[in-house]
Amino acid sequence: MASYNPFARRESHHASALNTYRVLVPLTWVLVVIVGFYYSFHSPDDTKHSKKIWKQARKHNTPFSQNTTVTGVYWILLLLSQLSYVWHLFHKDTAIVAAAANVATHFILNNLFIVIWILLWTRNYFWWAEIILIAHFINQAVTYWRHRGLPAFVHLPAVAGPYAWTLTALFWNGAVAVHSHNLPGRIVANIFIWVILFIGLQHIVLRNDYILGYCLSFLTLSLALRQLALKIIALQWIFAFTIFGIFTAVSLYTSTATYTGRDSLFRRVAHPESSDREREPLLNDA
Repeated sequence: MASYNPFARRESHHASALNTYRVLVPLTWVLVVIVGFYYSFHSPDDTKHSKKIWKQARKHNTPFSQNTTVTGVYWILLLLSQLSYVWHLFHKDTAIVAAAANVATHFILNNLFIVIWILLWTRNYFWWAEIILIAHFINQAVTYWRHRGLPAFVHLPAVAGPYAWTLTALFWNGAVAVHSHNLPGRIVANIFIWVILFIGLQHIVLRNDYILGYCLSFLTLSLALRQLALKIIALQWIFAFTIFGIFTAVSLYTSTATYTGRDSLFRRVAHPESSDREREPLLNDA
C-alpha cells in the first residue's frame, strides 16, 4: 500500500509520479502568485464589505496583527525561494530530485490551502479561513516531522517558510475571527503569544532547525513592529520583540554550531566517514 501513498518518503519515484509533480508543483505555485497578486490590488466583487489582502489586514487591528510591509517582503522572498525548489524537481541528480519530490504532494496541498485562505480572508469569512489554516498547519506539521533531514533548498521553501507563516497566521486570523480588540482580548493575547515561542523553540532545539528559527524571527519582528505602531503603552510589542530576540539568538547559535561542526554545547563533532557533510546546508538529523 505504501507505493500508492503520495505522501510517503521514497528513495526514488516513478516517472509518472515525477511528471505529475513537475506539472502540479509549478502550476499551483503560479496559482498562488496570480491569486495573491490579484487580491493584493483588487477587492472581491462578489461580496459586500470585502477587502484586498493587505487592506483587510490593516482594517482589523488585533494583538497579533503584523506589519504588512515586512510580512509582504517575507512572502516575496518565500515565493522566490520556491522557484529554486521547483527547479530542483527537474535536476539531473536523482537524489536531489527524490528529496524535492518527497514533499511535492504536501507542497501542492499547501498551495491550494493558501489560495482558499486568500479567497476566504478577503471576503470576511474569518472562521472558515481559520479552519483552512488549521488544516494547513496540520499538513505542514506532518510534513515537518515525517520528512527529516531535507536539503536546505527543499526545507526552506517547501517546509520551514510556509510552516512559520501558518503558525503566526493562525493567531492573526484567529484574533480577527474572535474580534480580539478589547482589553480582555489583549490580556489573552499577552499569554498566547508565548505559545509561538514554545512551539518554535521545540523545533529549533530538537531539530537544530535554524532555518525555521530565522523564518520565525522575521515574522515575530513584523508582529513587534505592528504592535508598537498600534499601541505604545502595551505589553504585546515588548513580548514580541523579546521573542524575536530569542529566536534570532538561538537560531544564530544553532547555525554557527552546525556550520563549524559542533554540537549544541559547541563541542567539535567528528564525522570521519563524511568530513564535508557537516558543512553541507542540511539539517542535522538526516
